[in-house]
Amino acid sequence: MLRERHVVEGIRFAAGVASRPSGVVTLWKAASGGKAVGCLPMTPIPELLYAANLLPIALETPEDLSLFPGQIDAWLVGADPPPFPVPPGGIPRFAFPPAAPGNVEEALDRVEALAEWIGVVSGSPASEGVLWKSIRVYAARRALLDALDERIARETAFLTPEERRDIGRASSFLPPEAHSRLLSSLLGIDPEAPALPPEGERGDPLIVLARRLMVP
Repeated sequence: MLRERHVVEGIRFAAGVASRPSGVVTLWKAASGGKAVGCLPMTPIPELLYAANLLPIALETPEDLSLFPGQIDAWLVGADPPPFPVPPGGIPRFAFPPAAPGNVEEALDRVEALAEWIGVVSGSPASEGVLWKSIRVYAARRALLDALDERIARETAFLTPEERRDIGRASSFLPPEAHSRLLSSLLGIDPEAPALPPEGERGDPLIVLARRLMVP
């Protein structure tokens, strides 16, 4: 099957990010003035980090960590067992309790504690408006990932399993808007097209994120 140019270029870009991610993190930090947070495993609420100008980076192996010499500014350890121990050092660290929250109030306490820690790490706590924007950005990316997988299911030759893994791995290192542009390019759709409706922009966005912690 002859692939369109935008598909070939997207596949090549994703493979480059997956194998050499430190370059895109360096560019993002230089452009944004933000910091990178190593997540073990990936946080279920990356919106909270990104709204405060922190880039969540999911690391699966010690080898992944070696790809980011001196670039990790803080650690976020999830409730699931981390894939490897947090390296020793003096950078900030936040760890979720290992047990799942028993109710929304307990989940909200955890989200608020994380938000407070994020404010200290970033030096600029996110406003409610910026947090809603971050939630929209991540919702748009999830919708594009779903659309990509639907196309793969319809057209089994569209991407090889290795290419799909590279695209997924790139999401662990790219800022969400950049990954959405990559997905839009692969799918051949307008990157500025309206996303799916956000998760309800009423009330407290922290409660929206707290409810996600309740999903098994």
